[in-house]
Amino acid sequence: MFPSIEKFANDLNMTMSQVCIRKLKLNLNVSRYYAPVLIGMGGFADGFALLIASGALLTLVPYFHLTSSYTGLIVSAPFIGSIIGALAFGRLADITGRRVIFLNVLLFFVLGSLLSAIATVPSILLLSRFLVGIGIGGDIPVGGSLLAEISNRENRGRLVALQSLLWGVGGGAAAIVALLFLPLGAESWRYILGMGAVPPIVVLLLRRGLPESKIWSASKKDDLKAQPIDKQRFATKLSFVAIAFFIWTFILAIFASYTPSFLVHAEGLSKAWALLISGLQWMGFVGGTALTFKYVDRIGRRVMIISSSIIVGVFLMVGYLLARSSIALFVSDISIIWVLGGVGYTISSIYSNELFPTLFRSTSSGIGFASGRLGGYLSTLIFPTLLISFGISPLFLMLAPLPMAVGLAGVSMAPRSERKNLDELESEVIAAHSGSPRGK
Repeated sequence: MFPSIEKFANDLNMTMSQVCIRKLKLNLNVSRYYAPVLIGMGGFADGFALLIASGALLTLVPYFHLTSSYTGLIVSAPFIGSIIGALAFGRLADITGRRVIFLNVLLFFVLGSLLSAIATVPSILLLSRFLVGIGIGGDIPVGGSLLAEISNRENRGRLVALQSLLWGVGGGAAAIVALLFLPLGAESWRYILGMGAVPPIVVLLLRRGLPESKIWSASKKDDLKAQPIDKQRFATKLSFVAIAFFIWTFILAIFASYTPSFLVHAEGLSKAWALLISGLQWMGFVGGTALTFKYVDRIGRRVMIISSSIIVGVFLMVGYLLARSSIALFVSDISIIWVLGGVGYTISSIYSNELFPTLFRSTSSGIGFASGRLGGYLSTLIFPTLLISFGISPLFLMLAPLPMAVGLAGVSMAPRSERKNLDELESEVIAAHSGSPRGK
């Protein structure tokens, strides 16, 4: 009897130990990702703000009797704001530090969203969406730089990918929110756009406890600006990042902004079904970024961006054929484009935050992101007019060569940056005669 009791006690101790170990591992995993998720939540607010507008258009356009041209202006306003925000705050983050920027730039999100909710004329909507764009442009490059700087070479791609992953989750959440508020009637757009203030307020409060980047602080003391940059290498890498961002955002912004309106007005679907399908495409993006999250540090950036870009070009050509036949297959084709677009866009984001010297990282990331938002601005501005002029099917055929160009450019320009620390990557754009890079 006593040996059995002793065995039972030993087994119980072992079981309790296993439970404690598993709980400790869970707590370690939560703590490991707490700061990266909080930093990357700017991506959530960005995706939420973009898709919340596409849902609002369903009642906003008839409420103000907007023309296609003015609709394009309202949808594209955040992209212009993003360009200004990315260039200005990206540079400021390299001068003043990451923390002061990513703490305060979200105020533009809040102000713009609340102003949208009380707009009485379309011009106020333009201004409010522009302010939201400034917040987006300021937060994404700075947050991405900070994510790269708190990671190591084994998980850097994964942590930076979190920002894009949360971007897709934000878009999917916005579709659900818009669906819930649409039954409120002709002015439901006010509530929908106003909800855009909620995510940044929550994130703003939680981010207060995050510290400054240690890598930026050390680099500021060492004054790496004294080390000459190899301008040709720097320009080559920045050009590839900027081109990739431009093309991916040019394509995805069209689907992000206009899919619900297109499905309602061109395909005759209900508003509810249009928003559900729109949310589905964002879940496709989440799937693509999740694949990137899992494999980018194993397979590598170069292979993933080249393959995803070329395959998206193929599926855009398939969409040209399906647009006039089966709505179900057409929507499936768009969803696949979003999955692969999630891969290509996320790799572009990772590159923009890891390839450049620390004291130019946010600046370079801001330039890449601004280039992308320029692409989004142009595509969302001209899409309503092009749709009226040509119809949806030819537009797919026009878009097809763009991602293929990214893939072909990547063959000669996309670097292998996985399993290299930031110092190694930094040394690749420092002029050879300047000596070896600073070590940690």
